[in-house]
Amino acid sequence: MSTHANKIAIVTGGRQGIGRGIANLLAARGAAVVIVNRSDGAEAAQAIGNGAISIAADVTSEADWTRVAGEVEQRYGRVDILVHAAGAYPMASLAEMTPDIWRGVMALNLDSHLLGARAIVPLMRKAGGGAIVAIGSDAVGMVTPPGFGFSHYISSKMGVLGLVRALASELAADNIIVNAVHPGITDTEGASGMPNEQKAQIYMQQAIKRLGTPADIAGPVAFLTSEDARFVTGQTLVVDGGWLRL
Repeated sequence: MSTHANKIAIVTGGRQGIGRGIANLLAARGAAVVIVNRSDGAEAAQAIGNGAISIAADVTSEADWTRVAGEVEQRYGRVDILVHAAGAYPMASLAEMTPDIWRGVMALNLDSHLLGARAIVPLMRKAGGGAIVAIGSDAVGMVTPPGFGFSHYISSKMGVLGLVRALASELAADNIIVNAVHPGITDTEGASGMPNEQKAQIYMQQAIKRLGTPADIAGPVAFLTSEDARFVTGQTLVVDGGWLRL
């Protein structure tokens, strides 16, 4: 299946977890994938295949985004797809929530989306349009059980939802669609630190009673970055095994 043939796709956080699953599928469907990570992703890029490359960058840095855009433009001349999958969810109660912890989560989970769009949208305009997908979280609809300490995480993901809606309106004239995918609890390296009993509290409330996988999230992202979704923008697709039944 080559639904993404000749497409240039940037995936942040593509070295592992949900981002890696998305990068794998887009490459398998024909896209030239650029994974952007703070740490070196050369080994992951080689494994992803189809000429995937890695650029080491801090997605919370405007200067790094400018550098990423420059390198991609020099190599490919344009960008068709931008997927924001980098993120973190360290747990902290209100008493533990220092301004540095709060700002760190906001910078990675929310600010990076704005900085990425500012840097990459001009390259999408060169392509005549494109698709942006933000990885949010079904936590925006969660009544958080005691002990989770997710106030910074949920706030950042609510911000992502607002940014997606605003950018969908602003960029429609450029033939750029902007959507969000909200995963549920997913079996990734990032979730490995969450106690099993807390994971179980969540997924036992799902209609499908298992952890999601990166591949479960990648399919919907592939749809939202394909021609099949060209009339879909400003939307949120919840992919969480039926925890949120909207």
